[in-house]
Amino acid sequence: MFIRGRMLIFFLDVVSKWYELVVFTASMQIYGAAVADKLDNRRGILRRRFYRQHCTPEMGSYTKDLTSVSSDLSRVFILDNSPAAYRAFPDNAIPIKSWFSDTSDTALLNLLPMLDALRFTDDVRSVLSRNLHNHNLWQ
Repeated sequence: MFIRGRMLIFFLDVVSKWYELVVFTASMQIYGAAVADKLDNRRGILRRRFYRQHCTPEMGSYTKDLTSVSSDLSRVFILDNSPAAYRAFPDNAIPIKSWFSDTSDTALLNLLPMLDALRFTDDVRSVLSRNLHNHNLWQ
């Protein structure tokens, strides 16, 4: 867990220099806020937060409305382990596998080159809509 934690903190530190990071979780706020506070560690990189009450219950799961984050979806992407969460916005999605204590998991670090390049595109959907959500590239 410690190794993964260091990788996650490194990932957040790097990506927060490129993007505004927004927490959008289907977890209840009492749990999600505690996790986000721990990850943020008073650095101010996770200021905007959306929780279960901001999601839409749909077909037994929760869907996240990315227009809550920004009306300009050309600059918004979601990194999520649940395809149901982004079913309304597949062209803005970067799927990632769920993490279950695998200390050799480097999925987040593997995303860094793509996220670095993605920030230079005019519309993230022009890249992400190329069926990335149908592949296991980041797993």
